[in-house]
Amino acid sequence: MRFNHITIVAASAALASAQTLNIPTRSGSIVSLSAPSTISGAKNYSNQEFDRGRACNSDEDTGSESAVFNLNDGASLSNVIISANALEGVHCKGVCTLTNVWFRDICEDAISALGTGNVLIQGGGAQNAIDKVIQHNGKGTVTIKDYTVVNAGKLYRSCGDCTNNGGPRHIVVQNVKVNGMTSDLVGINSNYGDTATISGSCGISKKVCQEYKGVSKGSGSSTKVTTTANCKGAQGLLSKLPAC
Repeated sequence: MRFNHITIVAASAALASAQTLNIPTRSGSIVSLSAPSTISGAKNYSNQEFDRGRACNSDEDTGSESAVFNLNDGASLSNVIISANALEGVHCKGVCTLTNVWFRDICEDAISALGTGNVLIQGGGAQNAIDKVIQHNGKGTVTIKDYTVVNAGKLYRSCGDCTNNGGPRHIVVQNVKVNGMTSDLVGINSNYGDTATISGSCGISKKVCQEYKGVSKGSGSSTKVTTTANCKGAQGLLSKLPAC
């Protein structure tokens, strides 16, 4: 599985020339965690870098036990770098805020919104995702502002085949820059009432907003649909983002 990850990332890197991910210089050495760090309240790491000491050898969902950080309901995480050796990145269990959180390389997902409540992702960025950067399995609104993505499949996907899947889920994208994105900027399940509102964003992607038919696990696969009514905003119906 890792071979495929490297191959796809290398291919998409050929597309990425206009936009690069400027990750801040880390503070100190990389901290390799033997277990996820669970955060309640607010935590500012002042650009420390963390991983789990395990190279990516699978792009399957390996759960919160493989995450670098698990954020409890109401927690906030800021100014931190997630290094490459981790199967999962940050898991939000409810309402959470991520500010200037950076990902050097993504194995399964960078950020997973798993609980009920709104998630704000502001600043920061991610690169080298074989599939998606942000996975939304819970309920509520995910807002992504002033974010940068280089070499990825999707920026955001509303879960296509979760257990007891449903919605509505909402995604708001504001002032995001993307380059080398091989699929849709966002994917939502219109049959569950999901919506996407996209504004002020630019870069290279195949499509801005793709609607799907979501399903519950064991009920088949989530499939693309041709409707566009749930894709909101001036850019929501465009086939491409404007150049940055």
